[in-house]
Amino acid sequence: MTSPTAVELAFGAFDSYFAIEDNAVGKFDNTPSAVDWHDLGLSGIDAKATFSPHSAANAKLGGIADDIKNNTTSSLLYSLAFLYETPGVVRDAIKAVTDNDNIFVYGISDKHVGGLDVQDPSGNVAPVFAAELSENVPEPFKSEPTGGGGTRMHHKFTVIDFDKPTARVYLGSYNFSTPADRKNGENLVVVRDRRIAVSYMIEALSLFDHYSFRVAQKQAHEQGQKLHLARPPAAGEKPWWDDDFTVAHKIKDRILFS
Repeated sequence: MTSPTAVELAFGAFDSYFAIEDNAVGKFDNTPSAVDWHDLGLSGIDAKATFSPHSAANAKLGGIADDIKNNTTSSLLYSLAFLYETPGVVRDAIKAVTDNDNIFVYGISDKHVGGLDVQDPSGNVAPVFAAELSENVPEPFKSEPTGGGGTRMHHKFTVIDFDKPTARVYLGSYNFSTPADRKNGENLVVVRDRRIAVSYMIEALSLFDHYSFRVAQKQAHEQGQKLHLARPPAAGEKPWWDDDFTVAHKIKDRILFS
């Protein structure tokens, strides 16, 4: 973001942070930086930012959860660090949308211990670890680091209805949790622009599919099978793509990306 307005908003927030000598949350949460959503001044793009910690009166978490749960009509894609170890209204909202067969949901979050949870469009959540691509793969992937306790995934964004005129993206350092909203110093941005939402959708699918492949590889190994491309069906055989026309979440997947 290169607009003068965005820079001024950032400077204003930092000035407010550093002016708090005793690091008291209550002395920031009612500053202009925290109270409102501020237009970022990006030409032709509806983009706004706010800074936490927020007070109870100007908290933003509930509004985001409400938008996800009650206003998602087509698709929800998310990459949220700490989601599965952070209970709250956003996780509840994502679960509610995931249970709706008419909405395409795909997401990834930190697993509680040492890995990631990948939620595919069927609603299944599968754990995956960085070490699961350490063998039988070409360089540069073979040298992927596997040590340490981190998962190297710290993205925080949610894309809603990327294929609709109402497409929007929530993003920032904000962890979509109560501590991020009420206690920590974070930035939160909402962009209501379909072009931006589609860009995030493409990045999300690239990220999710990368880890979904790891899940598929692990499951095939555990079952003593090899991954391979499906062959064309023989005469009278049920085609492998039949589910794309008969299973609700696969129908939504096919139509959404066709």
